[in-house]
Amino acid sequence: MDAITIINKADVFCVQTGFVDKYIKDSNPSFIKVYLYVARHSQSGEAISLGKIAEDTGLLKSDVVTALSFWHKAGAIAYTDSSIEILPLSGEASSSLAASKPDSAPKASMTQPNSSVASSYKASGVIKAVTSDEKLAHLFAIISQLLNKTLSSNDYKIIYSFIDYLKLPEQVIIVLFEYCVSIGKTHMRYIEKVAYSWADNGIITPERALEYVRKQNDENSTLTYYRKKFKITGRDFADTEIKYILSWINDLKADEELIMYAYDKTVMNTGGVKMGYMDAIIRSELSSPQGALRDERNSPNVRKSTFRNYPEGGGVGEIEKQMIEKMMSEFGGNDDAINQ
Repeated sequence: MDAITIINKADVFCVQTGFVDKYIKDSNPSFIKVYLYVARHSQSGEAISLGKIAEDTGLLKSDVVTALSFWHKAGAIAYTDSSIEILPLSGEASSSLAASKPDSAPKASMTQPNSSVASSYKASGVIKAVTSDEKLAHLFAIISQLLNKTLSSNDYKIIYSFIDYLKLPEQVIIVLFEYCVSIGKTHMRYIEKVAYSWADNGIITPERALEYVRKQNDENSTLTYYRKKFKITGRDFADTEIKYILSWINDLKADEELIMYAYDKTVMNTGGVKMGYMDAIIRSELSSPQGALRDERNSPNVRKSTFRNYPEGGGVGEIEKQMIEKMMSEFGGNDDAINQ
């Protein structure tokens, strides 16, 4: 979407009295800024992009989308993918600002949480809604126990946005908090990012949430296991290292014996844990299941090692060296891993 045509259906360009009367007190300042900008450019009927609105108002593009969606639900504008219409205001606002949220108009990807979403709720309204609903009150009590703290008003607004904006069921929210607590991530902003990621990836049922947590726990256990095997201390795996390891296990279906063979060879020949070098060895081996590397390891003229058999003398055989160089060349020789 390059540009949105702004059409003014109100009689005049000036800001309507009803807008000020109904929204000036409780609305998010960023939302008011976007509305005023749209009103300013509505008279000419010119087309303008969301990026231009963001640039001129000093906001993020996602903040602009959130603001437009908010005003759409409040009945102040009609917002679609191709147009924004400023509507005449009459009567009361279409919903309470205490617990309203922008969900009825197009919205951006939920991958990254937008602070304006949670901040658009009135804390007093959220707390009143929670305390007057037995199920919600019970949910918030559980979360407070899981986090081992008294929830702040901002916590209330963020958690309420999971229910009201992301539409996450209560059981999914409980699984979300249990998972974050289990990995030692209890900061609300981190939990908020995970919640948005779950919503964006369709993890919106208890079954899918539990399956996701199970998979993550399995991966974490695997990474912990190989961190010990690789004798890495004082740090976690880098993201690139994690991608390599999970690729070997999930995509290449490499067994532990082959991974440790590649590790031991890499340490002997490079003096460190170089994932790109290990990757080349593993791919070379798997590409020739009956080839030279396997024959070399299984030949009678080898000596035993803790993990695998190696050629006498512990060096790299000529055939193996050629295959590794070939694989490193094919994969660009790129190794972003941190040396041990």
